[in-house]
Amino acid sequence: MNNTNYMPMTEADAQRMYMAENYRRSLRRTVNGLGVLLIAFLAMNFIISIVLIIITSAAGTNDIFTEGSVLEMLTNGLISSVSFFLVGLIYCLITRRDFSRLFPFEKIGGSKLAKLCVIGLSLNLFSNLVVDLVNNTFGLFGIENNGGTFDLGSQPDVIMVILTIAVIPAFVEEFAFRGVIMGVLRPYSEGLAIIVSSAVFALMHGNFVQLPFTFCCGLVFAYIDIKTNSLMPSIIIHFLNNGLSVLADIFMGYKIMDEIGVNLFYGVIIVITGVLSFIFLKDMVKDKEFFTLDKGDEIIPYKRKMTTAVSSPPMICFAVLMIGLSAATLISS
Repeated sequence: MNNTNYMPMTEADAQRMYMAENYRRSLRRTVNGLGVLLIAFLAMNFIISIVLIIITSAAGTNDIFTEGSVLEMLTNGLISSVSFFLVGLIYCLITRRDFSRLFPFEKIGGSKLAKLCVIGLSLNLFSNLVVDLVNNTFGLFGIENNGGTFDLGSQPDVIMVILTIAVIPAFVEEFAFRGVIMGVLRPYSEGLAIIVSSAVFALMHGNFVQLPFTFCCGLVFAYIDIKTNSLMPSIIIHFLNNGLSVLADIFMGYKIMDEIGVNLFYGVIIVITGVLSFIFLKDMVKDKEFFTLDKGDEIIPYKRKMTTAVSSPPMICFAVLMIGLSAATLISS
């Protein structure tokens, strides 16, 4: 036998292989834990909803939660908030996470914060515009996939709608996706953390039409938060984006504007934020660090990190569940 090409493994090679395998296992355990966290959220959300249905049925008050009512939306929003916070808090306590690392709020200059919020809002509004166009296309074939509507009533209803759609999601979803999920994965690779948290954020919306656009919004939220080391920008952008949507519904609900007027209102805002974003981005291009991400420890290649993350059984299970719920929502509509 010819052994002239045989190169024995050195101690250094063995050490590198050992470190790489331990690193991969650590990443796999972390992603598996996040997958279990997401499934636990869905389970808790379902359990709380069932308990509430049983209680209201026993009390004979289940008819107050009519489909599309503000009370129903507020209740669903509160259930999701409680589920997210409880499950996320328990996860952080069990895994002994450093809260200051998961939920950074580094001080940002007012000018920089304003510019980033305008850029983020512009990208979100454009995504919403595309979603509306896709929904209108679906409507031509008799498929409604608009994520539900609500009926406005009195002034208190308006306040509850703003709380449910604009305020609560801005804090709760940023806590969960850009805080817990992105924060836990960030030490492995900022790029990995951004992509995985954005994918989970998109899947959690349970809507096929919105999925690619919420993914893009998630990328914007995550990237800006990482570059500023603060959750404040995404909270503000999230609130403004959802708040404008609520404002448009209020205008139409109270006959302040008709559909044409609301579309014109949206169009003007998109143009203004778009022009300002172009101006602000020209300034940011000069800052080369703004367009670079920390790759984390390069013990294993980035591609292997991503493969390890997306092949996690709990994460796959979560994705299948959300895809199934999205399909059920589309069929039932």
